[in-house]
Amino acid sequence: MDGFSIVATINDRKLLKSIEMAGATAIRFNSSHVTLEELEKFTSYYEDTCSLPLYIDLQGAKLRLSRNQPVMEIKAGEQVTLGSQCSHLKAIAIDPRTLSYLSPGMKISIEDGRIELQVLKQETDNARAIVLRGGVIRASKGMNISPHPINQIELSSRDSDIVLATRKYDFVRYALSFVSSPSEVIELKDLSGRPVTSKIERELPFSRVGEISSSSDEIWLCRGDLGAQLGARGLVDFYSYFSDNINELYKPVLMAGEVLEHMVDHPFATRSELCHLKDIQMKGFAGIVLSNETAYGTFPIEAIKTVLEVTSDE
Repeated sequence: MDGFSIVATINDRKLLKSIEMAGATAIRFNSSHVTLEELEKFTSYYEDTCSLPLYIDLQGAKLRLSRNQPVMEIKAGEQVTLGSQCSHLKAIAIDPRTLSYLSPGMKISIEDGRIELQVLKQETDNARAIVLRGGVIRASKGMNISPHPINQIELSSRDSDIVLATRKYDFVRYALSFVSSPSEVIELKDLSGRPVTSKIERELPFSRVGEISSSSDEIWLCRGDLGAQLGARGLVDFYSYFSDNINELYKPVLMAGEVLEHMVDHPFATRSELCHLKDIQMKGFAGIVLSNETAYGTFPIEAIKTVLEVTSDE
């Protein structure tokens, strides 16, 4: 892609044409929120509707709530269970693998840290936790434990099934979550025969990021999960060093995560977001990934136009 890239995440396929016409350069679709059948229908529809490249986001080693999790509000001070249902407590659905990583005292963040829990007790089929920061729980939202407990060495069966079902489309490329080694990228490239983007979502030595980059077609620095993993100061230090050395990666690098978060609910960005957006461009980032701004926000078209206005050379 020439110029400053704008990857727009979508949740509603009805927005495809308007987002393309607004100036997005690519579309991102998160496969974790749909069934394989729904994804196949979407890619078939996409082929006839949109001319932009499509990033299919693969879960990789990312932890997520169950796709069967009902919408539920939890409040600070409440106790909840993680895992199986408890008759007198609200239940948050997670898989047994994730449950096995939990222990008393551990802090858990959900949806990039918007919601925070602390584990009180861990049992065989569930864990009990207290809500430190409340919010609305939704299906398939990301979940973080710090440090991240998984170094995945091969694609999950679900990610492999997604690739096998969608690799026939020339417009498809893949964005792999929580990459920790180049071997994951190589396996995905061998299986798909398509371009692969590696999402940096945990603290890694910069030399490891360089190794991952050498096997990847593109890198995304994903501040949402990084912030949940590292905390405020850790995120700032990681971002600062990463940005100062971005040219050593020799691949396009995009910034993802809350770039224009104010525009999820407002038709304009804050002054600090506007200035930071230009700084991102000046530091050498090749573009940005809009997430909630275009997937769930009220003003997706305005968000794209704002990026174009700030980053245009004209």
